[in-house]
Amino acid sequence: MTRGAANPGATLNGMADGPQFTVTLDHAATTPIYLQVAHGIQRWLGTEHATPGTALPSERDLAGQFGVSRVTVRQAIALLTTQGLLERRRGSGTFILPRRIEHPLGTLQSFSDDMRARGQVPGAHVLSFALNRATPHEAMTLGLREHSRVYRIRRLRTADGTPLAVESSVLPEDRVGDLHADTLKDRSLYELLSARALVPVRALRHLRAVNADTEHAALLQVRPGAALLMTERVSWLADGTPIELASAHYRGDRYDFLMELTTPET
Repeated sequence: MTRGAANPGATLNGMADGPQFTVTLDHAATTPIYLQVAHGIQRWLGTEHATPGTALPSERDLAGQFGVSRVTVRQAIALLTTQGLLERRRGSGTFILPRRIEHPLGTLQSFSDDMRARGQVPGAHVLSFALNRATPHEAMTLGLREHSRVYRIRRLRTADGTPLAVESSVLPEDRVGDLHADTLKDRSLYELLSARALVPVRALRHLRAVNADTEHAALLQVRPGAALLMTERVSWLADGTPIELASAHYRGDRYDFLMELTTPET
């Protein structure tokens, strides 16, 4: 191909059923060709035709389709791999990873509502359920009297059957009333609270990165030491009453937490 001419339309063939996806490469542009290839594949990965778990064509096939070198294709795939969109499997090829979930930090929304809004089926498997005396930290955070009891609930949250998070909640018995483990299976905790006129309207959340221990790795189906995002949250009712102390471990390969920033008014 003569440098300076635009590729009239390289297509991504054989990747999924449905229309072909066209990538136009401009060799006269200042943007490196491997970035143009990466951006083209990235756009295709955002369409309904890119099925998670599907293998991409080989580097040689992609190079032939795009009219570029295998080195260029390799650079593009390496970039998309670091972005968590593709995964190289030794001896097997390059595969499409599930789309990452972008969750705004400033939104107080249940996991179930979030997944339904994305067209996925939420699930909740109860790992442990207990009613015990509050610890000093729990009592202070939730504003409880001495010897108050709290529910401690730990659940594995899934979307379309894929484990995404391990959630732990501490709820004051005298504020939420009677709870049972079987009522929390595959159900939003916030839906249950709302049915009792206990709607959290404000929360303070802390976020930090941690590595998966053996237990979290097994539950979330990741390797031990994999990156997780851990959040700790306190939620309040409209009258200022604390209603929940919660923590969660999210899969770092599936979650991005977003925050909108604005300049202060002058």
